[in-house]
This record gives sequence, C-alpha cells and structure tokens, in this order.
Amino acid sequence: MAPAGDRASFQYGTGERTCGVSEDGRRQLKQPRGISLDTDGSLLVADFGAHCVLRFKANDALGKVVAGEEGKMLPTVDPLKDIDRPLGPAEGEGILMKRPIDVCAHSEGGLMVLDTEVCRVQRYPSASEKASTLVPPPCGPPQKSVHDPQAVKYPRSALLRPNGNIVVCDTWSHRVLSFAPNVAVPEVLAGKPNSSGCTPEQMSFPSGIAFDADGTLYVTDTNNHRVQKFVPGDTTGTTVAGSRDGIAGSGLGELNMPTGLCIDPRDGCLLVADRMNGRVMRYPAGGAKEGSIVAGEDLQLERPWGVCVDAAGAVYVSDERRAVVLKIEAEGVAAPVAAGYPCKRAAVPTAPVSEHDVMD
Repeated sequence: MAPAGDRASFQYGTGERTCGVSEDGRRQLKQPRGISLDTDGSLLVADFGAHCVLRFKANDALGKVVAGEEGKMLPTVDPLKDIDRPLGPAEGEGILMKRPIDVCAHSEGGLMVLDTEVCRVQRYPSASEKASTLVPPPCGPPQKSVHDPQAVKYPRSALLRPNGNIVVCDTWSHRVLSFAPNVAVPEVLAGKPNSSGCTPEQMSFPSGIAFDADGTLYVTDTNNHRVQKFVPGDTTGTTVAGSRDGIAGSGLGELNMPTGLCIDPRDGCLLVADRMNGRVMRYPAGGAKEGSIVAGEDLQLERPWGVCVDAAGAVYVSDERRAVVLKIEAEGVAAPVAAGYPCKRAAVPTAPVSEHDVMD
C-alpha cells in the first residue's frame, strides 16, 4: 500500500512547537506524544513538552487544556534543602505535571495520565479537582527513588483494562506490569525486570502496549526494533513485526525504534508508529513478516510517536518533532474539507528540546 498522504484530512497543532493559541485560533502543541480517543470521539493529547493534557473535539483545531497547566512544570523537591524539616509536597502537587507521556479516559470519569518524569499514573477527575495517584499504588511502599529495583522507572505508556487493572509499560526496567486494584505488588506480564536484551524473555526500553480481543498483549520493543506478542500467562515473547534479532531497518518487514501501538477494532490489525523511519505501519491481525505503510513521506512525518484509530478506521498519529497530530481517513472514505484548517507543515528546530527527545 502506498503512503496515504492524500487522505490526511485534519491537522491538530500549527507545527510551531510552542504553547498557547495562534492568531488564527488554533491550539498549538509543543511535543505531542501519547494520544487516545475518548468515548465521545474527542482526541486526547499528552503534550510532553508543554506539561499538560489537551482535549480536541472532532475536527476542531481549538483544543482545551483539561489537565495540568500549559507550559508550567511540577517543580522537583530537593531532599538536601531544609534537611532538618520533613519534606512536604511539591508546589502544585495534584495539579501540575512533569512531562506527561500518555493519557486515556478513566472508566469512573475523568482522565488517567501517565507522568513519566515522576514515574506515576494519576487520575484527574476534572479540570477543577486535584489528581489522585493510582500507580505506584497507595497501599504499597512509597517509591522514593528510581534506583530501587522494584520501582517503576520512566514508563512511556499505560492503559486501563476492563477489570480495573492498570497496565504500565515500565520502560527503563524493560518490563510490562499489571497493577490490580488494592494490590501492592504488580504482576509482571512481559520482560525480565531490570534486564535489557533481545532474547524472547527480554526487552529493551519498550514504549507501547496494546491488547487484542483475546487478551493477548503486544509491546513495541523499541530499542530491539520489533513488536513482541505475549499470550496470557506466558512471559516469553514472539516477534510479530520487525527483527527478532534486534536489528534496525527500513524495509516493509523492518522497524527502527517503534513507539506507539494500537489495534484496529474493525479487523484486529496492528498499527505501529515506526519512529525513526518516519512512518506508520499496518500489520495483519497477529502480526506478519511484512506490513504496509499507512503514512510516511507523503505526510512528511518526522518523528511519529503515538497512534490510535477510531471506529470508522481513521488513524491519528502524533508527530512530536513537527508538533502536530494528523488524522488520516480510512481507505474508501472521502477526506472532508477541514474548514479553514488544512494540513500544513511549518519549519521546526532540528535540535531535541530535552534529553528525553533522544531515544535511549
């Protein structure tokens, strides 16, 4: 399949890589990463660089900040300051964020946000209410340092399962964890904790997770340039896309540092954000030796990160370097005119905006 550049129907963000609203009334993005769709069809965007989460109504360029404060980062508490006094919460605790990287709707209302720099998942009931921490679980021991072998270390994605479990892609520990409600110790679904490698039991800085209708787990094993499949109860993975030997490439059967991952609800196909190849790939249900390109050079993708798909088959992809989220219509669906907001590209800086812009 050729890249579907002619089917890009809408662009969220101006490509200027900044905060605020542009002169023509468009919400600007700084470094969009994780994206998802709410039940009403709204697009949720975790803006890693602007430290907030935004909501865009369908085909509406004027988004709204719904968690965090745009451009304002949660400060770091320095344990060496005021050493004779007990440490209190950081100013803005429960409101501000520090590099949010993923977001989804919570089944009990509000949003579930993964804040990677502080290594936790929080629920924001509404824009006016303070967040509560879900991971690490309140019933467990406090997570004082990422140097603790059991600590969650700079996770990159999280999702909520129908049974209430929160599944976290614990990136720097090279594993996937499942946190059950009111249980202190999580279950390891994939990976060998704190052990990086490319054997079937290991991963290297995994970034994206998704489950199919049968409960099979799929993981983008980023630094091994592959997608791994884990059947329930088995932590030995099977490579279903990319190189099982951890080798990067740009062919239809190869990947180069993939990040975002989702499953098309219509047919079970895998959609993968192939970050360093600047494209989105589609693989048949369960994976295959070769995939097809959904979006790539025709859309001038540079560093795609997140990907999601709606019930009609339209694909959304966040490009963190171009600072946009693009909507690509399904095959056979006419791309509507995006009332005054056509897809366009603006000049962007080539230097990374933070140390996290360069993959580990």
